[in-house]
Amino acid sequence: MNILFGVLALISLGYYVTIIVYTGIKASFSVFWLLLFVFFAGMSVLFSLRRFRLFLKGLPMWVKIPVRTTLVLGFFLFFLVESFIVFHMFEKPEADLDYLVVLGAQVRGSTVSNSLRCRLDTAVEYLEENPDTKVIVTGGMGPGEEMPEAVAMRNYLVRHGIERERITMERYATNTKENLAYSKALAGNGTRSVGVVTNSFHVFRSVRLAEKEGFEDVTGIVAPSVGWLLPNMMVREFFAVLKDKFMGNI
Repeated sequence: MNILFGVLALISLGYYVTIIVYTGIKASFSVFWLLLFVFFAGMSVLFSLRRFRLFLKGLPMWVKIPVRTTLVLGFFLFFLVESFIVFHMFEKPEADLDYLVVLGAQVRGSTVSNSLRCRLDTAVEYLEENPDTKVIVTGGMGPGEEMPEAVAMRNYLVRHGIERERITMERYATNTKENLAYSKALAGNGTRSVGVVTNSFHVFRSVRLAEKEGFEDVTGIVAPSVGWLLPNMMVREFFAVLKDKFMGNI
């Protein structure tokens, strides 16, 4: 077991370093992999100690059974939620939707991030194929951003040939729930069908949030994800789904 935990510790540390090198020290959720490294490294050390192995073997069944049950249920919950996330990564959009809602993501200064560019490119492709569909770009201004995300997104769409009059900006939202709540107000009650444009790992939660906010006919429009970041974002999304479920948002 100590060898297994040691290997897992090295994998976790390697992945953490990769995230930091390519995205910076403040990369979203990256600290999880550092903590995972510390946990696995600690378990590797403990399992190398004969006294610790004897201690575990001597634990009474009334301790072992609840611990094992909790671990099994935890893994089951993780794989259940991840299966929903993966299933929605393959959604196919309907044609001629009333609106697209493109969810904001990080803007570096005035330049959209890779993840946000993937969302916008997907929106451009859909809007070109469906000329009657309008689009709402949603996102406020966070640390390190020179303008609201919605403004940078609008500018990107216009540069790529989308008419300015088709674009509505929502410039105040700070999270996905607000993105969708504020966009619902802008779309109006007469809106029949909406496509939520976001990266693949984010589609499941975004669609559930949109339904909770009152969108009746809502579908996910899947934008690509940055491949090597996908494990990080899918684990992060697991905790985000649990949080939103606990808070009653989905």
